[in-house]
Amino acid sequence: MANFTRLHEDLDKYAIARNVPVTVGGKTVIADRVVKTACPHNCYDTCGVLAYVKDEKVIKIAGDPDHPITRGHLCVKGYANVQKINSPERVKYPMIRVGERGEGKFRRVSWDEALDYIVDKLKDIRSRYGGEAFTEYCYSGNREHMAKAVSGRFLNLYGATKLVGSFCLLSGAAGSYYSVGDQHTMSPEIWSEKTELVFLVGRNPSFTNPHIYPFLYRAMERGAKLIVVDPYVTAVASKADLHLQPRPGTDVVLALGMMNHIISRDLHDKEFIAKHTHGFEELLEEVKKMPVEKAAELTGIEADKIRLAAEWYATHKTHTECGYGHQRYSNGHQTQRAYACLAALCGHIGKETGNYNFIDQMGFPAIPGFMNAAKVAVPAGVEIAKTRLLNISTFAAGIHAADNPPIKGVISYRGGLISQQPDVAYTIEALKKLDLFVTIEQFMTDDTDWADVVLPGCHYLEQYGFHPSYWHHYLQVLVPVCQPSYEAVPDIEIWAELGRRMGWEEYFPQGVTGLDYIKAMVPEDLPIDEAVSPRGPLRIPEKWCPRVPYADYKFNTPSGKFEFYSIGMEERGKKFPGDFKPVPYHLEPAESPISTPELYAKYPITLISQHPAFRTHSQYYNLPWIREIEGPPKVFINKDDAAKRGIKEGDKVRIFNDRGELRGVYAKPTIRVKPGTAELSSGMWVKLGANVNVLASRTIGGPRDVGDGIMEEYHPLLDGNTTAYFNTLVQIEKM
Repeated sequence: MANFTRLHEDLDKYAIARNVPVTVGGKTVIADRVVKTACPHNCYDTCGVLAYVKDEKVIKIAGDPDHPITRGHLCVKGYANVQKINSPERVKYPMIRVGERGEGKFRRVSWDEALDYIVDKLKDIRSRYGGEAFTEYCYSGNREHMAKAVSGRFLNLYGATKLVGSFCLLSGAAGSYYSVGDQHTMSPEIWSEKTELVFLVGRNPSFTNPHIYPFLYRAMERGAKLIVVDPYVTAVASKADLHLQPRPGTDVVLALGMMNHIISRDLHDKEFIAKHTHGFEELLEEVKKMPVEKAAELTGIEADKIRLAAEWYATHKTHTECGYGHQRYSNGHQTQRAYACLAALCGHIGKETGNYNFIDQMGFPAIPGFMNAAKVAVPAGVEIAKTRLLNISTFAAGIHAADNPPIKGVISYRGGLISQQPDVAYTIEALKKLDLFVTIEQFMTDDTDWADVVLPGCHYLEQYGFHPSYWHHYLQVLVPVCQPSYEAVPDIEIWAELGRRMGWEEYFPQGVTGLDYIKAMVPEDLPIDEAVSPRGPLRIPEKWCPRVPYADYKFNTPSGKFEFYSIGMEERGKKFPGDFKPVPYHLEPAESPISTPELYAKYPITLISQHPAFRTHSQYYNLPWIREIEGPPKVFINKDDAAKRGIKEGDKVRIFNDRGELRGVYAKPTIRVKPGTAELSSGMWVKLGANVNVLASRTIGGPRDVGDGIMEEYHPLLDGNTTAYFNTLVQIEKM
């Protein structure tokens, strides 16, 4: 019988307090314990959380007031987790499909029957096709990294195809890496006290990073200016001293135009450039091609605004804070390169008064350094065969293309495969090729409808996790605050039990907890116990998270300097096809008025998709609180574009292109988007009728052209890759 560790662990040891009175629903209740943990739901903030537990049920969730960054406050999603973990709609027990795929018809089974069914299928697939015929699908529904290392152990022992890459950020990460080398961020409590100008690019903090606001307001109260670059008029853009609203996909043009003006006015930092950079002359040749007037024409931003932004940027102590939106195009790596070069041109790197922030590599196990997932994924003494790789940005294409062997089995967890892959119809056709599709889920999503086996997954409050922030420097280990609901089982326990049934008992011993695996992943000299409730959060020591990144002006690049001209890109481009041009330049998005004029004539609106305020991708919308707050799906269309189409607020519209259509989405005419642009938030379940990826292009960004994504070699930073979600042209019409 299945024997899961979660049934045998005393969780009271994690309590920071016991028998605590707390108000719930207007009544005072005595909580048995309060436990510290952190939210891993793929957001910059990685909030400190307090969970109040009574009778092994979470009755209240609050922010941890001791967390130096999040300071006792959560977003709406964070508070809604009390409704999520207790939802009667959760997947309660294992199920096996009885109808056709896509019908969502299942029968209840025991854990033993479900696991035996999966293992029999996996053994059959391996005997018929070999280990590479199986892979996993896992991303950031729970961005905790330890379970991925445990599933990696299973995949290594099986000889499976390995999943690599990223949907959302590796184009920018590659561009950044080729510029500065190691990737670190300066935590906001530093720059907020000293900077004179914040340059915020591609980020809507109201929806994705709300805890930046106290620091941003602190800087503005001191007199700092704020420039926001975003094609959408976000809340933070409305508060900016200057909002630059480029045509989607033209950020490189803006950055080059600003650099042109800065150099023409002799405002660049010549000393920094001479001592600490490589390739200025090559950059200068590219910058000369983009005078301000041309930049204005291509971006749609007034020339005087570009000049003003450039002068402010160069003459103030500026901090550059980059999000991810600007790099979700086919030219995303060059976009991030351009913004890094802008910072270096003015010497705004390595200073307390302002630095260059994109991501902190502490939050990414694929980037060598802090987390060593291989210590878990590769069991000691086992020789792991090298197997082929599959890029997650082209997951469906990889299934379609894979041969010798084909991919016949997938276990999916912590990610919405159907809802998050571009071109949904193409993805579903790929799933039809599988002999086995298993989902580990909390709710009956799009993926479960197409699964052969559905396993009840745990809420993050019911399992261990390790998720350093990719924005700030404070760590709180995730611990289970209560026993799992219904028959749910932690992800690592599912993988371990599957491993034991495959015959690998010695590599998945009973009694090993998530905390044991976490301790195996982290550096031996990291005081990890200081980040485990009742202690924490822990400030990650400076050797891994420098207080002021690049302060010594030593860059982990081939030249040892900041690289305007990237030697690394030049060398990588000799080995692989793609866009490895060593100096940032403008490349039109794969679908745009300029690159595809005939397609644009048919579909004249560029569709972009923000992360929604009240959902994390496909999560939370099924909760009553969130549905009440967010309301039905809405597409934001420029008021002039709406008027031309006879569309008024509240009208139902059809959004369509050659890849698919969405019907019945409510229209919201607005001045927040430029003419020729519309916005529909990401992540809605496909079966609810408003999933933007039904329309999204399958093109990807990043320096390397990975084709269908089946590879023998891949490096997350040298090759990069991001799904170019915003390379999408559509038409909108009233229904």
